Amino acid sequence: MPYVSAYPRQFNSILNFLNLEVSGDPSVEDTALYSWIDAMIDVCYEEAEGYCGQPLRSTSVNYTFNASKARQAEDSNIYWKFVPYFANTSLTSLQYRENEFDTYAAFDVSNYTWSTEPAMHFIVYKNISKGQFRATLQTGYTDAQMPNTVLHGIAEMVALLFRQSPHGGNWFGLNSIVSGGAGQTVSQSLKTDIGWHKYFALHYIPTV
Repeated sequence: MPYVSAYPRQFNSILNFLNLEVSGDPSVEDTALYSWIDAMIDVCYEEAEGYCGQPLRSTSVNYTFNASKARQAEDSNIYWKFVPYFANTSLTSLQYRENEFDTYAAFDVSNYTWSTEPAMHFIVYKNISKGQFRATLQTGYTDAQMPNTVLHGIAEMVALLFRQSPHGGNWFGLNSIVSGGAGQTVSQSLKTDIGWHKYFALHYIPTV
């Protein structure tokens, strides 16, 4: 039975990069390798998302901010708040409360809008200068939508780990990737060899 990856396009990109062929009837060893690659995809995406400062894989996030932190348009009751997510991001809903002791409630849709510019998104609203907002955002890409630059960057990251593993890819020694020595080695490899950063330049959020 063919192996089915959780990340079909990314998985194929990695095997092409490593010049490996997918077995139509995988052996136990083939399945172990493919499972290891899928696990490394998760590790590499987590590392890349940490570097970028935002999710790359499709997910829903809640972004909260104080109304006092928004910018006010000159001579106007219009306010705008920069949203630090821009990887295929859209606003699902906006809620508001006056203070920490209140409950969030839906903010009137006639009093706000979602403004987009290249690599920048803003919530624009009116009449509120105090209190707290909670924006629910849909952000990131599905495997089918993932930009080719990201696919290539993740492929290089996984290839780095594959080639640095014992005997050029002894995945059996790395089946515990989140704890213990193997996981620490994986993490350190990606932090010291950072050539992969260049593939994520368009999704990197600078911190100042």
